[in-house]
Amino acid sequence: MIDIQIIKEGIGDTPRLYEEVFFFFIAHNHKGELLTGSQHTATKTIIGRGWLKPQIEETLTKMKQGERSLIKIYHSPATKEFYDQYEIEIIRIGRKKNNPWHLEGEEVYERALELKGLGNSDIKQQKYLEAQNKYLESLNLIKTEYCDRELELSGQLRSNLSLTHLKNKQFELCIKQATTVLQGQPQNVKLLHRRAVASIQVDDFDNAKTDLKLANQLDPQNEEVIKELQSIGEKEKQIKKKQQDRAKKMLFGE
Repeated sequence: MIDIQIIKEGIGDTPRLYEEVFFFFIAHNHKGELLTGSQHTATKTIIGRGWLKPQIEETLTKMKQGERSLIKIYHSPATKEFYDQYEIEIIRIGRKKNNPWHLEGEEVYERALELKGLGNSDIKQQKYLEAQNKYLESLNLIKTEYCDRELELSGQLRSNLSLTHLKNKQFELCIKQATTVLQGQPQNVKLLHRRAVASIQVDDFDNAKTDLKLANQLDPQNEEVIKELQSIGEKEKQIKKKQQDRAKKMLFGE
């Protein structure tokens, strides 16, 4: 049993049998916890091939390009208490022109900038997963470009992605994106701090302290860095105590 709610109207026709459909999606459970979502590029399917859950494919066959829908898939027809919720947006149906996959030259860069701006708007509204998807799509458009402006935009996108990964508690991905940018910008205090916060969350205190000390040297007045430096010792003690308690329970039982 499913419920479908249209959030944004689309245009054109719905997809036909065996037609390609490219879409972004975000999935949560009934508690609002993130399950999964689109990552580095749009998800592709072909209608009628059975690649997706039947409920998802059924929803896609009723949607138009540019349309965004919210669907709930209930675990049991007898109750609506437990369900998975998907927000889906179709960004391309078939091999139509005038979409990001067929842009060239200046259009690619302009589209990438547009997506970055949309992602920034999502950040202001604290829609971090939505922003993440837009930044990833933008980055995917320019990943084969090597001009200075594309490299600069790539750095900005990866920096923004590190923030969305941190907010979405994807700490390893935050560290990865921040590290990529810091290779070319080793004195970026914002990214040093952001990577340190993510490192603390995965119990990597040594690297966190290294980043925080460097950030403090570069910007001694940065209150966020100072606060994190002051608290990291206590956090490390708490983790070690939990590890010791866990070891004792394993050895001696409850």
